[in-house]
Amino acid sequence: MTNQANTQANSTEDGGSIAQLPDEQQVVDYLIQHPDFFLSNAPLLNELKVPHESGTAVSLVERQVTVLREKNHYYETKLNEVVEAVHDNQRLHMSLQRLAVNLLSADSLDDVLAIVDDELRHKLGTDFVVFRLSSDASQGNAGLERGHANVDELLQGFSTLFENKRIQCGRLSEQQLQALFQDDAPDVGSAAVIPVADAGVRGLIALGSRDEQRYHPGMGTDFLSCLSDLISAALRAQLPE
Repeated sequence: MTNQANTQANSTEDGGSIAQLPDEQQVVDYLIQHPDFFLSNAPLLNELKVPHESGTAVSLVERQVTVLREKNHYYETKLNEVVEAVHDNQRLHMSLQRLAVNLLSADSLDDVLAIVDDELRHKLGTDFVVFRLSSDASQGNAGLERGHANVDELLQGFSTLFENKRIQCGRLSEQQLQALFQDDAPDVGSAAVIPVADAGVRGLIALGSRDEQRYHPGMGTDFLSCLSDLISAALRAQLPE
């Protein structure tokens, strides 16, 4: 019955027969097997109409041009992101190098923190820089917290940072912001908190930004880790043996 129906469908009323039209998949297969088809049938490109998102049909050539423009815009955006990341990494690398050189000339604990503060604020544009550090040798050094009481109380709110020895980035609680940034707390949109526990110096270094997206949980912390190592080494060099 199927063969008979197909035969009747392909027959004209006067008994003649017509060629069976290829189905969609056959057309696709043919074009794949003959990629030069439109080269020898170029005028056909302007005759074919492809539905567009706007609802207006456009020629295949116009559609191809649109697709190529979209792809070009996508890859251009990605390239710009890569270039920006490279420039940013280069800037951070130069900052660490400059900081290391300057710290070699430090002659006191206060001097170490002043050099770090200058680099972060004026070279890297960090909005807020706070040191909450304590040391047995900090008496007479205004750059460090005097005594241990204030720092011990502060560290209770960041105990997990010291337990896991990790840097915390993102938004902090109101209590944490107040403890670290005090009067500037309302202006801090995001922060990075670096724990320091090395050779007689312990506490926190906090970097704050007005931008809520500047410091976020998913960001890399390689620069901050290197910064912490540099500061710890410089502070250790200034402590009495």
